[in-house]
Amino acid sequence: MRVVTYQDLHYCYGLKTAVNAMFWWDTPVERRARQDYLELSLILKWQSPFNKENWQRWGQPFG
Repeated sequence: MRVVTYQDLHYCYGLKTAVNAMFWWDTPVERRARQDYLELSLILKWQSPFNKENWQRWGQPFG
């Protein structure tokens, strides 16, 4: 089975592509602090009922 990539599909249909890279210049130096910040921001964005930060909104899922 051949894996078709995003680039392959663009080439096949004559669409332009560009390679872009982003850097978070003010990334916290402390790795754990950075992970905690990213994790919390995603929890708050997606508001999963399985994260205790959202239990007040959804209720505790496993009483």
